[in-house]
Amino acid sequence: MRTTSLLLLLTFISAAKAAPTATVAEGKIIVTGVASPKGLSVVVAEGTEADIAVRPPVAGEWKADEGKVVFTPKYPLKAGTTYRVIGTASPLDVHTPKAERSKPTVVTHIYPSATELPENVLRFYIEFSQSMPRGDSYRYVRLLSENGKADPLPFVELDQELWNADQTRLTLLIDPGRIKKEVKPRIDLGPVFRQGNKYTLVVSGKWPTLDGGTLGKDVSKAITATAPQSAGIDPKNWKITPPTDTDASLRVSFGYPLDYVILSRSLTVIGTDGLPVTGSAEPTDAEKGWRFQPAGRWSPGGYHLRVDTGLEDVSGNAVGRPFEVDLAHPPPKEIKARHVELPFTVGRR
Repeated sequence: MRTTSLLLLLTFISAAKAAPTATVAEGKIIVTGVASPKGLSVVVAEGTEADIAVRPPVAGEWKADEGKVVFTPKYPLKAGTTYRVIGTASPLDVHTPKAERSKPTVVTHIYPSATELPENVLRFYIEFSQSMPRGDSYRYVRLLSENGKADPLPFVELDQELWNADQTRLTLLIDPGRIKKEVKPRIDLGPVFRQGNKYTLVVSGKWPTLDGGTLGKDVSKAITATAPQSAGIDPKNWKITPPTDTDASLRVSFGYPLDYVILSRSLTVIGTDGLPVTGSAEPTDAEKGWRFQPAGRWSPGGYHLRVDTGLEDVSGNAVGRPFEVDLAHPPPKEIKARHVELPFTVGRR
């Protein structure tokens, strides 16, 4: 009789120890008391129970690890937020600690840098001083006309949003349907920008940050719409200014602004030995130009500026390929090569 009672007691204790628990550590959610992550998911557990019930799972990866299962989120968990593990016998809520605020997160730049932009501008980039949370980004960015009226649908609003890897840069894509002629969105709503009109892109200071605060104040960018830029990029029209001595910079002028992000990976200087020259590069003149400073000194001789044909201007026109094709006026034959090379000489006249 005593043996039976002891066995029942041990069984009860074992079951009690096996009751699932969840904690947060090093940005991950750790669940104990379950043998497998099968059927488990994580949701943001804020708002009403009805809100939580219809909320999509947080993106991430589950993995069994030495008697526990670990959830690694695809994007950082937001500080000061309650998350719920669903799929155990009872839902498990965990709360991420509020971050200690050091320097507040701020908007550091909005690209394109120029204030005068073609009416068919395709992308804007908002850069932040620290990582930002995903979700609801479009709520905090408005495009205002000169009379202060907000455009209802200027951007393509994607569920996943267009962030870089560390979530410090958001890409805003102007709805192409309101750029290309004779398509329904443009017919129904008109173009987002009209030549000669003025606009203001406003980033709201109420935008929540990962540390539980907000950006704090609105940031605005003034825009004046100019004539559309409709032709493909032709690098032969660029002005290349070779370095005047062995420690000077190479400078290139495009004549109009190119896409800030794509430009950063599309130009390479090829040396006299046929290999890429190491050094630092940066856009200049509001992305209308580019400067390259080699790590060492230039050697006299012939060089090439290698241009990736995927390079685009601010209107989405690529090298030898316009963003929108006018069937009445076909463009020149598309460039099929991956690169175009422009020669220049250092130290010889």
